[in-house]
Formats: sequence, C-alpha cells, structure tokens
Amino acid sequence: MKQKRVLLFTGNGKGKSTASFGMLARALGHDMTARVIQFVKAQEGVGEMLFFSRFDDVTWNHYGKGFLPTDPSSPLMESHIQAALTGLGEALEALKSDEYDFVLLDEVCFALSQNLIPLEPLVEAIRSAPEGKIIVLTGRNAPQELIDIADTVTEMRMVKHGYEQGLLSQAGVEE
Repeated sequence: MKQKRVLLFTGNGKGKSTASFGMLARALGHDMTARVIQFVKAQEGVGEMLFFSRFDDVTWNHYGKGFLPTDPSSPLMESHIQAALTGLGEALEALKSDEYDFVLLDEVCFALSQNLIPLEPLVEAIRSAPEGKIIVLTGRNAPQELIDIADTVTEMRMVKHGYEQGLLSQAGVEE
C-alpha cells in the first residue's frame, strides 16, 4: 500500500522549487495526476510552467501578485492576501481530493511567513490527506509545525549566488 508522504524544501538557498519540480517529473513518469499551486509568484512564462503545462495530468495555478510591498501595512498587501487565500482554498481542496496523487504547494512556507495565509487549516488538511498522496511544500522560513509533520525536510543553504555578482535572472536558470 502506498503511504502518504510529506516533503518540505526550505532554506535561503536556491533550488527549493527546482527540487520540487524534479519530483513532479518523477510523479508524471509513474502516471500520477498532479496539482501545482504557486503562492506569491506571479510570473507565468517560467520554464517549469511552460514545460509541465504540456501534460494533461497537471493542473497548475498561480495565486500570487509577485513581489510583496516592503511595508506590511501597505494597502497593496490586501491583493496579495486575497490571492494567497484563494490559493489556500484550492490547496485544501486538492489535499483532500482523490483526483490528485501529487500536490505541490510552491512558496507556501513563504506565504505563511509573510502572514498571507493561516497555518492551522493547512496543517489539518495535510494531516487528514488520504493515504498514498504525495505532498510537496516549498519556501523559505518553514514553520516548525510543517517541519514536524513532514517525513522528509531538506534545507537549502546559500553558499554563493550569481545575483550577488550582478548576474541577472536568466531563462533556464532562474526562470
């Protein structure tokens, strides 16, 4: 019998989403159906979306408005919160649904750390997700509650990043 799995990629280093999309490729290789929900991110032309949207077994949605205002009390924050709450609702449905074998919640930890969404409904949905479901969570600043319920946690640590050397975002690397 397949077990429920909860995997978490966190930390300040590059590669959290990249690792999760590698897992998505594995899942598709095993004829699984997948649901990808991206929080915070707004860019639709990134390589992983362009690639995985070719597969009928992948349902993909962005629930983000891009970079957050530096001031958390900014009136612009409300649109970010509403987008993230809509994404959370979709995530809760996907986690309980038998329609998806693999659920990827990209940048959910960052959305939580920025108080865009509440933690408790997500924790409860993960705990009550059906056996056999693979749940992958990504983002900086993972809360301890998610670390505790995950069976596998990887922390990406930045040693060096091209951005620090003036390299711009590039298709095939960051996009």
